[in-house]
Amino acid sequence: MTAGSALSEALLLGAIVLPWAAAAALAAPGLRSRLMTLAPFAGLPALAAALVAASGTTVSVPWLLKHVILLLDDTGRVFLGFSSILYMAAAWYARSYLRDDPVKVRFFVMLLLAMAGNIGLIVAGDVATFFTSFAVMGLASAGLVSHRIDDETRRASRVYLSLTMIGEVVILTGLSFLVVGYGTTEIAALHRAAPDDLAVLLVLVGFGIKAGALTLHFWLPLAHPAAPIPASAVLSGTMIKAGLLGWIRFLPLGEAAMPTLGAVFMTAGLAAAILGALAGVVQRNPKTVLAYSSVCQMGIIMTGLGVGAVRPDAWPTILATVLVYTAHHALAKGALFLGIGPAAGARTRIETATVRIGMLIPALALAGAPLTSGALAKTALKSNLALLPEGWAWAVGLLLPIGAVGTTALMIRMLTLVWPPHDDAEDHPTAGLWAPWLSLVAAVVVGVWLLPGSLEWLRLKLTPAKIWLAVWPLLAGAALAAAGSRIRTRWSADPSRWVPPGDIGVLVGRLVTRLVGADRPAAPAPDGHEYCDDVTAGRSRTPGFRERFGRGLDAVEGALGRWPVVGLALLTVLAALFVSLV
Repeated sequence: MTAGSALSEALLLGAIVLPWAAAAALAAPGLRSRLMTLAPFAGLPALAAALVAASGTTVSVPWLLKHVILLLDDTGRVFLGFSSILYMAAAWYARSYLRDDPVKVRFFVMLLLAMAGNIGLIVAGDVATFFTSFAVMGLASAGLVSHRIDDETRRASRVYLSLTMIGEVVILTGLSFLVVGYGTTEIAALHRAAPDDLAVLLVLVGFGIKAGALTLHFWLPLAHPAAPIPASAVLSGTMIKAGLLGWIRFLPLGEAAMPTLGAVFMTAGLAAAILGALAGVVQRNPKTVLAYSSVCQMGIIMTGLGVGAVRPDAWPTILATVLVYTAHHALAKGALFLGIGPAAGARTRIETATVRIGMLIPALALAGAPLTSGALAKTALKSNLALLPEGWAWAVGLLLPIGAVGTTALMIRMLTLVWPPHDDAEDHPTAGLWAPWLSLVAAVVVGVWLLPGSLEWLRLKLTPAKIWLAVWPLLAGAALAAAGSRIRTRWSADPSRWVPPGDIGVLVGRLVTRLVGADRPAAPAPDGHEYCDDVTAGRSRTPGFRERFGRGLDAVEGALGRWPVVGLALLTVLAALFVSLV
């Protein structure tokens, strides 16, 4: 073994082991303060592996989980790079953001576990390692969403955890079909296989929940406002990309033409790009607006996968464009989330100017302004349209610019909500928030240009016709945002009531509540006591079965919601999963 290969293997192992070790070490009270200070450095081995480890590096552990295989390929390198940067920035940011939080230790434990799971699934070369890491990330991220204790957080946590568990069950079922059908647990071999339609459907739906695909996306606008800002940055920046990576790993993209799957990807992606913008522009919370922006951007990325499903012969080129767009979105979205804290506390003229410039850079990038990483990513993606049949090329070429118009309107809406100064600006220290946020803004400016092929796509973009194609969606989106703002000032009703955060999920929940019915409120008696509507005055109301049952469920939920119980349950689930796979 050469020194270079030994270093690559050590970095690959350290990328997973160090976050796990740091999370476990936080159990020691004497080490907590120092470990939380050093938490950002837990992502350094992963970043180093993305930068210097050799492609094709493999680490084999035969005695663990039916033979663990860690593998770094070109796709994993890109995911590992932006994921490690986001986790490091979020942990750095959280040190100051949660300085006075009484349960900040719990947050760092969950963040480090999520980091370990996220990095583990990126470099997993076998199904057991991938799914175990995916499950750890999902359970730990549920802890991040439920960090605050209030009604909004409880509702968001229930929805997020429910969909996470459903998604994991669907994914495990789909992967079981693949493993049993083809007699191997190696992901590379399963990718080359031709799965049956049921396995494709299960993989598509299971990973679609995590990716925020249309109709499965409603956890995003509920979870982001509830979670702390650094948690929202990694949720939207890298965790939803786990669903995208699952599609890339387990669907036979590049191996066989799948026109039906391609049609599903492109139809659902274009619909998400447009409908996500329509739902997002009426929201009043900037984190909710950014959540709907993630729905839009993931929809655009899905169209690239659709092209790959139709044209397997061009998959290497298509995959390169998808990776550029994915890295661009991850860094820009993380920078926008982390910028909300400094924007809320900006006081001086210099701070205000810095916030405005720092928020404009990733917002313009997401909108696809010329000479930004967004323009590069969209140029790369649009270069694939020539590979599509004529009808699809026309439809995608028409609807993608409409999605860009919607993204511009979303970014303008988000900026108006955070644009300093504020009359009701929060009075909390933000000194430690600036450095991690500005570091991520710098990564937005330079990071994507380091990917292979970036400068070649830039050359294609620097023509008058291409520049105009990038500019007119910005102008149209700005005009729509201005018209919407004017209507909003003259409209007495609150537009966000038409499309509440969580849209489909919330509306379906309301419909179910109406269909099931609810206990009628008791009519108050003159003396202040409550009586049933259908009994004579003087007889106290006897709670019905449904009310008693509901109170019992609330009591059980309260008991299960205590963190000692949650922590024990998490460890039990992880231990059971480990034993079952061994």
